Amino acid sequence: MVQRLEIAQHQMVAIGGGTGLPLVLRGARSLDILPTAIVSMADDGGSTGRLRRELSLLPPGDVRNCLTALAACDREDFVRLFDYRFDHGEGIAGHSLGNLMFAAAADFEGSFSAAVKYFERLLDVQGRVLPSSYENLILHGFDRSGEEIYGQASLTCNPIGIAAVEISPQNPAANPEAVDALRVADSIVICPGSLFTSIIPNLLIPGILDAILQSNARLIYCCNVANMKGETAAFTARDYISTLEQYGLRNRLDVVLLPYSMHDEESVQYIESRGIQVVVTALAAAHNPLHHDEHKLASVLPALIELPSDAVSAAVTG
Repeated sequence: MVQRLEIAQHQMVAIGGGTGLPLVLRGARSLDILPTAIVSMADDGGSTGRLRRELSLLPPGDVRNCLTALAACDREDFVRLFDYRFDHGEGIAGHSLGNLMFAAAADFEGSFSAAVKYFERLLDVQGRVLPSSYENLILHGFDRSGEEIYGQASLTCNPIGIAAVEISPQNPAANPEAVDALRVADSIVICPGSLFTSIIPNLLIPGILDAILQSNARLIYCCNVANMKGETAAFTARDYISTLEQYGLRNRLDVVLLPYSMHDEESVQYIESRGIQVVVTALAAAHNPLHHDEHKLASVLPALIELPSDAVSAAVTG
């Protein structure tokens, strides 16, 4: 009981967006940790983008994915419905049912933040899901040829690598709950995902970055197992770290989790020269080497966040 309580009381915050963040959340839940997700709010593609444009709704897609990742096991049937995506029908093809339900809940609950809490209750979420900001954020940036690109979706599919990103409005207000969670965290995990369009948008919110810098938490970066076509083409692990440093994390990272696919000696030497511990292991999924394997990631999390091994063993075998 003491061992399980020790795990449950560990305050882990996972920050990111896209598919990488839910992956880490599920890994944490498999260890009986109740994680807090801090979710990027710059998404403007697909169903999410359409709802932003047509209803002035804040982006629900990444928030929805985190809610379902943390839903209680007895909500599995509802999760399937929540994740359903229409593949035909005029005006509705491409929409996720969960995104449409989010739009409805934001309307009758009175705000996007109230809608998040509504679905946390409905899904019996094991942890918390916190948007990084409640402002209407627009991401734009420059590719390596110098061309300015507007919008998260356009940046993601741009055929030329991204050199820099910015956010409008400048200096947006951070979600106070997200700031508080970061300040009291025992560990903060920067999740795998699109570097410029899912990870860095969180760091462009001054309150979020300041809270990370002021926190005493162990800060871990889970590097991607593969580069994104266009966005981070030809990136090495060193490039990922130097980019994170450029956006405010210089002298703050404690650990980098590096998959074999991104391992090279020059990068390791560079990262270790910054005083950062490097953990190299197999992380790619057997069925899709371009993505992380959820179970491999979960197995290495305890060492990264420095959970006692006997407590972890009790959680896994209990």
